[in-house]
Amino acid sequence: EQHGSCTLCDIAALQALSRRVHYGKFVAESKYRSNPEEYQRLVDANDADGVMKLLTNSAVEKMVLRRARLKAATYGRDPLLSASLEMEEISSESTAIVAAAAASAVVAAIEATGGEKKQGKVDPMVIESIYKDLIIPLTKDIEVAYLFRRCGKDPPDDFAPDRMSVDAKTKGLTASVEV
Repeated sequence: EQHGSCTLCDIAALQALSRRVHYGKFVAESKYRSNPEEYQRLVDANDADGVMKLLTNSAVEKMVLRRARLKAATYGRDPLLSASLEMEEISSESTAIVAAAAASAVVAAIEATGGEKKQGKVDPMVIESIYKDLIIPLTKDIEVAYLFRRCGKDPPDDFAPDRMSVDAKTKGLTASVEV
């Protein structure tokens, strides 16, 4: 049985997610430096919602969601099968590979933006939902907590790290484990 191997893969995936959401600290520092007085004022007033509103950039979030959906649509595709290129007509092997990969990416982009659906390894809308419902909110929570600490205060309980498991349960994101 391969329970140990599965566990190691699960740990690696969780560590990657943790690294991803904790990159928000670097983003928060950059945002703080662009407007330190306003962040300090909001933190001094214990206005976590105001801090969240100030650091939220909806346009960037939409781009992240679109990029995640596009990457998910592209993931797992065989670029040589998606391309409608005749390999014999192309002068070099490297040119053929690049052309096939580009054609595959175009096909995936069309599908990811609402065109004809073909089954890939993962549904792009599921990946977009994971980003929208988990990764982006967790990242922003970490940014708020960081900004409170950066301004010399403890973050509100709503942004405590132990709260995240409670959020997952309320959103129905926990799974039962079958052994």
